[in-house]
Formats: sequence, structure tokens, C-alpha cells
Amino acid sequence: MEEEISHHCKSLKLTEEEQQEYYLKEEEITFSHDISNSCLVALVAADREVNKGAFKATMTRLWNGEGGITFKDLGRNKFLLEFHNSTVRTRVLTGRPWSFDRNLICIQECKGRLALKDIDFSLEPFWLQLQDLPFATMNKRTSEKLGTSAGKVIMVDVDEKGRAWGEVLRVKVMIDLSKPLTRGCVINVGDARSWIPFKYEKLPSFCYYCGIVLHTHHRCSRHFSDGSTHTKSPLQYGPWLRADPPQNPNHYKTHSNSPEGKTTGNGRQANSDDQESDFGGNNLSQKSADFSPLDPCDPVHPNSTLEKNSEGEDLVSTVKKKQPQLVLRGHQLEMSGPHFPTGNQTRCVWTPI
Repeated sequence: MEEEISHHCKSLKLTEEEQQEYYLKEEEITFSHDISNSCLVALVAADREVNKGAFKATMTRLWNGEGGITFKDLGRNKFLLEFHNSTVRTRVLTGRPWSFDRNLICIQECKGRLALKDIDFSLEPFWLQLQDLPFATMNKRTSEKLGTSAGKVIMVDVDEKGRAWGEVLRVKVMIDLSKPLTRGCVINVGDARSWIPFKYEKLPSFCYYCGIVLHTHHRCSRHFSDGSTHTKSPLQYGPWLRADPPQNPNHYKTHSNSPEGKTTGNGRQANSDDQESDFGGNNLSQKSADFSPLDPCDPVHPNSTLEKNSEGEDLVSTVKKKQPQLVLRGHQLEMSGPHFPTGNQTRCVWTPI
């Protein structure tokens, strides 16, 4: 629609009044520019329009932003988030990626000199886990080298000695959402050649056919254009690309006061894709045994553990217990009169409910 309008405007012949150009002075835009520094812009990458009320209520609880966040609608699944507390804003940025109803929330800083149509939502940070690496290769230099195959490296999970020893090697990378997820890479150590599989922490719903995060395979235009909707060929992507954040990452030991470095819990996010079937009707995977029936992305369960940050930290970690309520079992009546068996004497009668 925007391209059609832009193309149409180029063919217009402007009148003399329309050709008049207006120059805005710096002091005329400073106020709005300052406010934009406390704002973020969010896009919910969903196939359908999300419930705005549920989104605002859920994310306010999730970010512990009661009274500190103002939501403004910017069109279909787009929101301007104004933070009245810089700490909450920082927490939202460093805790990316976030999801709502299993759909990725693309969050970008609000730059006052950019129009909404010019904001790029195609980049989002993810923690990437490199599996099955030899211990000798688990260091910062190797992490940065291999991580570039998935995106721009932001940081590496290493200890104070620069080592990334652990079950997996973790790299935080900026993912290009317009491209398929990178499933792994091939390394050569001496004469040994190995395939290193990649997994992504807090990975929301994505396409099992083309590997794009911004839609599911049920809505994949490439899948339908290829005419493979009725084939039983194995999908090239699946829920096996998801990973749980570790409970004790390396950089937690050296940067425990940093919002990037705290972690508790296993960081499990519920995703509808976990039990989806392939196009032949076969079950792709079963949810893990420790999966809670309370969906952390589901606003129907406001008291459950809703979300964790990129290192697995519980942001809303308690389940509120219902306060005991008195149950009305009946009521007591005082009855008297000439037709009552006790005459005019008053008698108390208990009537159960």
C-alpha cells in the first residue's frame, strides 16, 4: 500500500502551494526528539492482528512496568512504548528477544528523526548455542569466528580467562530476520572435520519450511508456491533448533551485577510449534516433561511465570496464591407471630443454603 502511494505521488504535478518547502528549526523539534530517547518501538510479528489490550496487560506485567510504561497504537501490531523509568527500558532492551502469544516482538530504539515506515525491524539479538565443540576450541576467538555465520556477534559468554568451557558455547548475535536461521557450520581441526549444530535460546514460532522467524510454515508463501503442501518430504527446520538458556552461564561469574549476566531457572519458553505436525501428519516432537501447562506467553494465566530474559532470569517468577474466601452456608431468621408455634415469642430459625 505504501509503495502504491509513493509511486502515485511521483506522478503528481504539484501546484504552487504544494511546492512550498518548510524548514523546521532545531528548537522546534528538540522537545519531541528528547521524548523519543525514552521510547521504544515494537512490532509483533504475527500472521494476524493481536489483541491490543492483552498485549499491553501481559507485557506490562512481564516487564514489571506497572505505571511506568505508556502504550500507543501505531497501526497493525505496532506500538510506541514510552518508559517513565530508564531502568525498565534498559531491561527490555537487554532482555531481548521477547515474544507474545509465541510471536516474536521486534523491538527497536525510537529515533526521533525517523518516520515509522523507515524503522528497520529486520534485526533482533538472540543467544546462539554451538553444540559438540572440542574443549580446545571453546574460547572467545573461536566463538566470534563461528558466530559470524549466524549474524553479527554482539558478545561471547566467557569467563574471566576468556574461556567458554561448558556443555555448549554461547554467542549473542544479531540475527537478520529476513534470512533463514543458520542451522550449523562445518569446522576443521587438524584432520578432523565436524558439523557443529546451532541452537537458539528463546526462539519463538518460526517457519519449519524456509527457516524464517517472521512467519510459520502454515503461512509460508514459498512453501505454497513450491507446490509441496501435500508432500511428505522431511522439513529442513524444526523445534530442535530451540535451546534452553543455561542456569549458570560463564559471564555470570564475572559480571553478576550486569543485566546481561544474571540468570536463574531454565528459561523455557512455551511454543505452539513444539507439538506441531509435519505436512504428512507426523508428530515432529513432544514437549519436555518439565513443561508447565501454564503458557508463559498466554495472557489467560496472569499469575504464572510469564517470561525470562535472555539469560533465563525470572522476571515474573511467582504464582500468586488465592486468598481464602468465606463461603456463605446459610442465614439465620428471627420469626414470631400468632401463627408461629411459639405464639408471639421470637424464635431463631437457621436456613441452610
